[in-house]
Amino acid sequence: MLSTNPKVVTRRLLMEESTYATVLLLILLDTYGPEALQWAPETISLELKDDYAVNITKQTLDKIMAAIAIVTTNYFYKDVLKFIELANILSGDDAEPDEFDPATAGEVLWGLSESFLLWPPEKDDNPEDTQFSPEVTEYMVQVLQDEGYMSAPDLLALSGHDTSNFVRDTWSDDPEMYQAIYEMQQQKVEDLKASLQDNFKELFVQLKLLPVKSGNKEDIMRKITNAA
Repeated sequence: MLSTNPKVVTRRLLMEESTYATVLLLILLDTYGPEALQWAPETISLELKDDYAVNITKQTLDKIMAAIAIVTTNYFYKDVLKFIELANILSGDDAEPDEFDPATAGEVLWGLSESFLLWPPEKDDNPEDTQFSPEVTEYMVQVLQDEGYMSAPDLLALSGHDTSNFVRDTWSDDPEMYQAIYEMQQQKVEDLKASLQDNFKELFVQLKLLPVKSGNKEDIMRKITNAA
């Protein structure tokens, strides 16, 4: 039987590389307060080791630093290389500074989804901080085009990508071909949405397990329920 001791549960979440960045950031803030957002990666590793007797992996530390970057900077919105890197890390990829690893449509979608949970844009936010730069938007469009999406599902619609009318007009003389393309598109979109829902469900379970004394755990869980 799994332990329900708060410290043991937290330690187990820190040890699992499948733990989401949102959960890791809540652990950090609940344990040390907002001052931890200013700590160096090495300090975070040492403090967690002292308090939870765990050597967190590079992937876990990368997720923590990605979450911190999202709540303390506008890199995700303005710097296309940072946008790609953060989307990859939030999706569980290893960060390799010397290698360019393009983020897929699925990774971009999860990056957008989790970043909005971590730091949701508000109406009174400075547009300079919460509007995607043309380079970031262009990257999203390019990924969707490369992967063959006619339109952008869910939060990827922020890219403005939509070639459905063009495709329909192109195949207007061949309704059977258009129907085949349409059905293939529907399946691609359904697969992408299913993957997103799986991520939300896993994150919800982790948040439910997480014993926190403070923070906005319940608020995040409500947002996941509304999004799922």
